[in-house]
Amino acid sequence: MRGVDAKSITMNEHTLQVLEFELIRERVAAEAANSLGVERALNLLPSTDGNYIQLRLDETSESRRLLSSRSAIPLGGISDIRGLLRQAQIGGVLNASDLLEVSSTVSSSRRLKAFLVKTGREQFPLLTDLSNSIGIFTNLEEGIEKAIGPGGTVVDSASPELAKIRSRRRTAENKIQDKLNGIVSGPQRSLLQDPVVVQRNDRWCIPVKAENRGALGGIVHDTSSSGATLFVEPQAVVEIGNEIRELIVQESAEVYRILAKLTDLVRQCEASLFTTVSTLGNIDFIFARAKYADKLDAIEPSLSTSGMTRLLSARHPLIDKSLVVATDVTLGSSENQILIITGPNTGGKTVTLKTVGLLTLMAQSGLHVPATRAEINIYEEIFADIGDEQSIEQSLSTFSSHISQIASILRDINDNSLVLLDEVGAGTDPEEGSALARSILEYLRSRGARVIATSHYGELKSYAFSTDGVQNASVEFDEKTLRPTYRLLQGVPGSSHAFAIAARLGLPAEVLSSASISERDVNSSTETLRALEDARRNAMTDANAAEEARREAEEFRRRAEKELTEYEGLRREIRQKALEEARALIKKTQEKASNIIADLRRNEAKQAEAEHLRQEIKLVGNDLEDEIEDLLTLPEQPASVETDLGRPLRQGDRARVTTLNLAGVLLSDIDGDGKVPVQVGAIRIVVPANVLRPLAPAPQKSLPVTSSSRLSLAEDAAQISQQITLLGQRADEAVNNVDQYLADARSAGLKRVRIVHGKGSGALRRAIHERLRTNDIVSDFFTAEPSEGGIGATIVELNDD
Repeated sequence: MRGVDAKSITMNEHTLQVLEFELIRERVAAEAANSLGVERALNLLPSTDGNYIQLRLDETSESRRLLSSRSAIPLGGISDIRGLLRQAQIGGVLNASDLLEVSSTVSSSRRLKAFLVKTGREQFPLLTDLSNSIGIFTNLEEGIEKAIGPGGTVVDSASPELAKIRSRRRTAENKIQDKLNGIVSGPQRSLLQDPVVVQRNDRWCIPVKAENRGALGGIVHDTSSSGATLFVEPQAVVEIGNEIRELIVQESAEVYRILAKLTDLVRQCEASLFTTVSTLGNIDFIFARAKYADKLDAIEPSLSTSGMTRLLSARHPLIDKSLVVATDVTLGSSENQILIITGPNTGGKTVTLKTVGLLTLMAQSGLHVPATRAEINIYEEIFADIGDEQSIEQSLSTFSSHISQIASILRDINDNSLVLLDEVGAGTDPEEGSALARSILEYLRSRGARVIATSHYGELKSYAFSTDGVQNASVEFDEKTLRPTYRLLQGVPGSSHAFAIAARLGLPAEVLSSASISERDVNSSTETLRALEDARRNAMTDANAAEEARREAEEFRRRAEKELTEYEGLRREIRQKALEEARALIKKTQEKASNIIADLRRNEAKQAEAEHLRQEIKLVGNDLEDEIEDLLTLPEQPASVETDLGRPLRQGDRARVTTLNLAGVLLSDIDGDGKVPVQVGAIRIVVPANVLRPLAPAPQKSLPVTSSSRLSLAEDAAQISQQITLLGQRADEAVNNVDQYLADARSAGLKRVRIVHGKGSGALRRAIHERLRTNDIVSDFFTAEPSEGGIGATIVELNDD
């Protein structure tokens, strides 16, 4: 067993092996960027902890979103340095290459942390949280970068002492080179075998002919294989050579001291480095899962703890997606605690079995699954006994192997186990095997396990039909082409189609005809089971429809009660708002009156001006009375009777709000959600269209109250409304819209129109009246009757063309 996560499911290796989960791990590992992620992927195991699984799934989804943004994830340059950390921990000194590997990892981790922080917590909260566990090791990174060059050697600037030693060594080496070059090119050149300078045993030498050994003098450090050449360090450079050797020893000691100092920095950061490395491995593993999910075109499954598994267009992840046939599977309801799949060989029964098992393992491992929709139960145990019937010899030893495996399964199952059995009971006498298979399935049913079993036994079809919680299923077979379609049909028992397949493969007709009686018996039994299964399914469909209707009725009653409560609250809110606006209006009017009174006092000598100001106060008082009456007195049941417009309500129509028993004017057409703003007195409310009833007289289509609402003179008069609504508009905008509307109304032949401006402060009404006085096409205008809106509307009579 591999290294197991503390939250992992108790999983036997046999199940992982037969479902080929190892191949899934290898394919995830192939997407990892470094050995840390590879290790995590190869150790991947399912979990039973719902919160832990959901976290893994969310991590995979989040990293897929980040990958889809085409951002380059900086995962390069990261190595598994845990061995180096342990070496430092026990007192070892890391060499320059080791330290360079540590530096590369910490600098890469710094860049990755900065990238994840930059992506933003709002969009990628899980990855951002993981970045918090990545340490920043500025001193260590800068120390290694300063001391060790890209080639993995300690540079001169690592310390002043090292720079001094290497400077002296270079000077000595230059001096010795000069002396040796002088010998090589001088009068003693004839003593040499070749005019070159070479190194032997870390000493600088020249090749001297053997017979001239005594003529040059010095120390012999090596000879050629023939003995004809001696490699001599001339006496003139021996002292310099000794100095260089001493400098080399000093240099080695200083380099060791520098490496030891840097290793000590690593040791000081050991705990944080271990945490960082672990996090880096986890992040790489998460992105490996995301990349694999993208390759599979997979989705995040929803998790269930109710025992239900629902897969829509599920595909086996190890089969080429251009070749695999997607299938739908439902398992775990009261109808199909156990699913028995029957059908022809090579029809896809085993693939369906493995698809459900493998997708369950993947989901519980935090992997996305190849399907268009997936709800997968979290199982405590998953068991599988799957063998390739086409490739193994049916013998006692094979039967014994399967029974031993099933016996082990039966000992360990509970009511949250998934059991997958391929050709249950096969490999022995058909009658005994069928009875044994039925007993095994009944035992599993009594223990509450969820089961998918494949079989050729006809007796199991009858068992499925007659037993609660057990459902027949089959792999579809095209009887015209005599080939399987690989689609799973639940609720339908299958047939092996032995006669059809035998005929296609060339079995003589006389052989088939002698078996026709048995075929008719088998077909008759199968058709009877199918008919009974259809009847039961139809009955369950009707029962489900009745239950759905009951739930809908209950939901409708609940919504009605809720809406009634909400509308009662709305009535109170309208009255409260009206009261608040009235108070505000009173305050505003008091301030205006105070200003006028102050003007009166300053102008007491000017009687004409004083009289004018008194009239202004009177007008303000009248406006105030009108406004307060409008605000505090909600309209009662409208005087106009309800009518049928023969069309939907539109902007400008008058209607009764049935839930409030108030009359109002629609401020716009009904939107896509079935709601519309309505002006009720001085209050604007938004209500569902289904609570509105049109009031007579019903206006025709309201003219849009925008500056672009000019109609062609050729349009029919019926297209021009007899009223225009200006509620909520500014005075200048409203005046322009009135001019345009009146021109269009007269062109359409209208003689009398209505302008709805509302009561408000009276400013909009006064601005419109002022414009009407100067409009040549207006013959007269006056305030509307109470039934037509009172002071909130003006009736306009138009001149003839």
